[in-house]
Amino acid sequence: MCALVSEAAAALRTAGGRMTAQRRLILETLETLAGHPTAEEVYALVRERDATLNPSTVYRTLAWLENAGLVSHCHLDAGPDGEHSERFDPVTPIEHHHFVCTGCGRVIKFESPRIEEIKAEFAGQHGGRVERAALTLYGVCGEYGSWKLEAGSWKLEAGSWKLGGFRYQGSKDEHD
Repeated sequence: MCALVSEAAAALRTAGGRMTAQRRLILETLETLAGHPTAEEVYALVRERDATLNPSTVYRTLAWLENAGLVSHCHLDAGPDGEHSERFDPVTPIEHHHFVCTGCGRVIKFESPRIEEIKAEFAGQHGGRVERAALTLYGVCGEYGSWKLEAGSWKLEAGSWKLGGFRYQGSKDEHD
């Protein structure tokens, strides 16, 4: 049994609930997906296996999982159009952060010990205790295009880029 399914089943038993087939399917799908799926993406995949499933079941299950501390959500502006979306991810014991490619929408999870340093620095300067941090970096991933720094500015050597609503392919210099 998947870890998320096991943890959810235990939380449901404690709360007097039960593990339905649809909940199990949503949990299994969420655990196998990578890249912080949206509720719509989870629904589309689950719907392939159970055509009777309603989108509200996915939303309610994700909300319950978040309240139970088993998944977290983050708001990301992903993709070339900067479309805002709410994305879900099973909770892990290690805090992670995100890089969003503004070209292709790819979301990359990463960890950094520097975040702990920043949290400690804040606590030292302002008092209190930072419980968690959410850092999202935006830029262009290495798979989307080859970039290099020349004379103080970034140059796209391969891939595509967007200017004024139009998408271009190849070297940016070819279009200047």
